[in-house]
Amino acid sequence: MTQSLTLVVLSSGLTSFKEIRAALSTDSRAQLLAGGNDAEQVQEEIVRLKPNAAIITLGANPEQAIKLIEKLVTQCPKTAIISAAQGASGELILQSLRAGAREFLNLPIKPTELKTVFDRISELAVSHVEAPKKRGRTVAVFSSKGGCGTSFIATNLAAAMSSRTILVDLNLQAGDLPLYLGVDPKYSIAEIVENRSRLDDALIASFVTQCTPQLSLLAAPKQADSADEIEPEHVY
Repeated sequence: MTQSLTLVVLSSGLTSFKEIRAALSTDSRAQLLAGGNDAEQVQEEIVRLKPNAAIITLGANPEQAIKLIEKLVTQCPKTAIISAAQGASGELILQSLRAGAREFLNLPIKPTELKTVFDRISELAVSHVEAPKKRGRTVAVFSSKGGCGTSFIATNLAAAMSSRTILVDLNLQAGDLPLYLGVDPKYSIAEIVENRSRLDDALIASFVTQCTPQLSLLAAPKQADSADEIEPEHVY
């Protein structure tokens, strides 16, 4: 099965866009998602659509096109940028490549040259296909009343896991899991909730307490009144 290649095109005008679109139609892999001659609008479309490739014509204002390529390389690292121009100098081609373009196409586009470029872009697209992320699982331990050994079971179950595990103490007003693990947490779930709008892996890691190489603890709040700010949706 032929691997399709999604594309967005920045042309230097309507005629240029029609010529590029006609050239793309000669390769069955090409799937044109959007195009136009407005650099800002095309940039927005590329960021939104995240195509496999974007053809950027250098046109009458090559400096603007070069700056756009530099932005796109940062904003959309998985989109292969193809610069294109008619009668471009070697210096201009080199500038576009230095800005981050992976390929260059002479205008008008020749089918053989397009095929060569698409072959290379296809290899790049395949290499960017991410393996499915491994998903963790959640195990909840609870009881209908206190004193049933919930904390004891949860702590031992977490410690027995062979994979990396975070033990979360949701006894928000009387959490005692640090006593079971012999640690003194600096932060708790209260800090997680307070900073939820800017959470990332690094910030989460800074709020949990490392107990063993495999086990970490996200403790209950040290102050009982901090639990008043934690809602059920924050836990989900």
